[in-house]
Amino acid sequence: MTHEKNSSSSLERQLTVYSKYVPRAWYRYVVMPEIRLCGKWLLDAGFECGDEVTVRCFGNKLEITLNPVLEPEPAPVRKRRSRRSEVLS
Repeated sequence: MTHEKNSSSSLERQLTVYSKYVPRAWYRYVVMPEIRLCGKWLLDAGFECGDEVTVRCFGNKLEITLNPVLEPEPAPVRKRRSRRSEVLS
């Protein structure tokens, strides 16, 4: 069975929803559902370490979208006063 690297079926995975025990007050734990996503297939899908994503829930579907990278605005250039004007004052 061969897989094409860019086909949609090669980026589809069957995952398990795990139980995660989350501590609460007074030594109580609550069980929460957890889905783990990891693997080279995420790189192939365009996700890299450090990327930020948005997760939306539509009934029984989850949509994971890569957030656009916002370039930081350059700091404004401040004019420096010359030392000569400080000495003359």
